[in-house]
Amino acid sequence: MMRTIALLTLLALTPALAQAPRLTTPEEVARVEVIRRALPAVVKIFGILRDPQTGNEGPTNGSGFFYAPSRIITNYHVVQDLRDISVELFDGRSFPAQVFAVDKGIDIAILTVQGVTAPAQLSFGSSQNLPVGMGLVVIGSPFGQRNLSSYGILAGIGPTAAEKNDLDPEIGSEIGDLLFTDARIVQGNSGGPVLDLQGRVVGVANATLGDLSGVGGVGVAIPGDLVRQSVNDLERFGVPQRGNLGATLLDLGELDPILLGRVGLLSTRGAMIEKVQPGGPAARAGLRPAQRDQRGKLVSLGDIVLAVNGRAVRNASEVTQTIARYRPGDRVNLTIWRNGRRLDVSLTMIARR
Repeated sequence: MMRTIALLTLLALTPALAQAPRLTTPEEVARVEVIRRALPAVVKIFGILRDPQTGNEGPTNGSGFFYAPSRIITNYHVVQDLRDISVELFDGRSFPAQVFAVDKGIDIAILTVQGVTAPAQLSFGSSQNLPVGMGLVVIGSPFGQRNLSSYGILAGIGPTAAEKNDLDPEIGSEIGDLLFTDARIVQGNSGGPVLDLQGRVVGVANATLGDLSGVGGVGVAIPGDLVRQSVNDLERFGVPQRGNLGATLLDLGELDPILLGRVGLLSTRGAMIEKVQPGGPAARAGLRPAQRDQRGKLVSLGDIVLAVNGRAVRNASEVTQTIARYRPGDRVNLTIWRNGRRLDVSLTMIARR
């Protein structure tokens, strides 16, 4: 009799067991929990964008996430020139939003949302010393479909060899190392969170190297520590406070090698001071810009930056990115080439306004 009851009980439970989710590893359990907890904090951002090349207008979208009750982090390029901005929550409700502050240098923007308090908020973890191979979760609105997640590993950390933004070279120009992942990041994911398996934000989805569909491409994210520092600056000062040379730079590779040879330079590694902004660190340190005639022809070279704090630089991007690691009040030593001689010049970083 007892055996019959046990058998009947097992048979009754069999359909429920078959329907229960099967999470087989601790990593799978952690991943599911991270997504469950993070989804209410992630939003779809949408609005109307005018194509600068054709003049046509149309809808576009990106992603973002709440880090405060009424504030959202996203990419600057998601909201650049976007009008009628709204955010769509995980449950489908939509609310108007406006840009609170931007940081073009690392492609970050903060939005203020009106009429709703964040259903959930995400916190930052440290993006320093992340081990290659660790699991990463990406959540966003790829191709306009909200509440989608992808999963992969941290594939690497370092600079990118990709070309600059042709429409606006300043966007992302101060980012040094980036996070690379095989988690799918496609059009519409930009601005969404990249999370570790503790649910902490370690990066912000930014771009795809390769096919924008994500097929065969590599996902790119801005390190979370850099984003967190920027957000703190934007909240407090309205502008980022990373180091800034206060000068326009030009890659030596864009100059005539014969002209470089005349001043004793046999390499194209480095960057020339093209223009100097009045009152900036470069101007205060006496750095000399290039001289051009009325037709724009180069008459004399500006100072050539060869190294920053003893670290050799390859081009203008490396100079900008290296100096951006410093803060107001920090002293930075430049090794420059002027009139056939190598000189050391000391600059003091100043606050941006």
